[in-house]
Amino acid sequence: MTSNISRLGRRGFLAGAAGTAALALAGCSVVQQNTTGGPASGGGSSVIKFGVSAPRTGQLAEYGKYYEQGFAIALDAINNAGGIDGKKIELVWEDSQSDPKQSVPIAQKFVANNEIIAELGDFSSGASMAATPVYEKAKLVQFGFTNSNPAFTAGGTMAWTTSLTQENYQEGYTKLLAKYGKTVAVYYQQTDWGKTSFDLFTKYAGPAGLNVVYSSAFNPETQDFRPVLLRGLEAKPDVIAHLGYGPDGGLLVKQLRSLGFTGKVLAGQTTPQFLEIAGEAAEGVVLAENFTLSDPNPDIQKFITDFRAKFNVDPGAFNVYAYDALQVLAQATKVGGATREGVYKGLSSGESFKTLLLGDLTFNDKRRPNNVILKEIVVEKGEFVSKGTL
Repeated sequence: MTSNISRLGRRGFLAGAAGTAALALAGCSVVQQNTTGGPASGGGSSVIKFGVSAPRTGQLAEYGKYYEQGFAIALDAINNAGGIDGKKIELVWEDSQSDPKQSVPIAQKFVANNEIIAELGDFSSGASMAATPVYEKAKLVQFGFTNSNPAFTAGGTMAWTTSLTQENYQEGYTKLLAKYGKTVAVYYQQTDWGKTSFDLFTKYAGPAGLNVVYSSAFNPETQDFRPVLLRGLEAKPDVIAHLGYGPDGGLLVKQLRSLGFTGKVLAGQTTPQFLEIAGEAAEGVVLAENFTLSDPNPDIQKFITDFRAKFNVDPGAFNVYAYDALQVLAQATKVGGATREGVYKGLSSGESFKTLLLGDLTFNDKRRPNNVILKEIVVEKGEFVSKGTL
């Protein structure tokens, strides 16, 4: 199997990601920042604008870089092929830091800009869900493509996503860990997303054959996990589950291994940042994900080739999430028309949309994907390796 991020690619990733904006502007892709106001777009506009609310600074800025890279490949593909009815797509960016206190005023800014016909983001479910009422009232599609909280699309009919739910992931996680042990200690982020994840993990743990012998919430910004790790290890779990993001997952795994735990660990995310922080401690970590570099799908292989050519690193799952989201919005706009109402009409049409990760995607009545695909991923020699579908 091939790796998700090569060692050389990981070392060069931050430098490559930092140059994303310049690379995007140098090519055919157009990325706008902090654009406000403007006349109604309608048929007279020469471009089609989508707003992006995402973290570009702060603790979660790395995810904004992943978005930007994935969008850049999609923009090149769409705009070089003639755009949508001859009109090129532009992205209007706002930095939210994935903070609900910032995502709400960003939403207000986007809905006031009549040129913006749909919104992409935010990264976290909490930031997106706080802004949902604003988009719902204005009838502007909110495409929160990394929002796995099952409650995200319950906030209004304008909330859509290509993301699988935490229900999908936690069911997959429990099945995966049950292959390696019977008792588990669980650590989860002290956020609404983390609590939802933990509740769903416990829901599926019993049916999977897992007994939760210890659990603890943690502050996502903590730098010292050892006190709660030591308490968890006193319960003598067979396996450990971390329900969080790449940065905190990398740190938790590193400290867990330093305390002598040698059992199987599910932690982090399939991101280069997780591998960088965890280092050698990442070896043997398992995850459930739906993207690998070794996927034989020719469309995925073309994406990987294009991504490497543009950024000189391997793509990860979040790059593909962004690519698929922009492609789906573009396809929906072609179906329904380049207006706010048209985007919603296109998404609601019952048409199937071509994606890399989920194939021909259709949406269910909760405005989420009907297709659910998860693979077992294992870190081997510093690389993400697929072990087949769960």
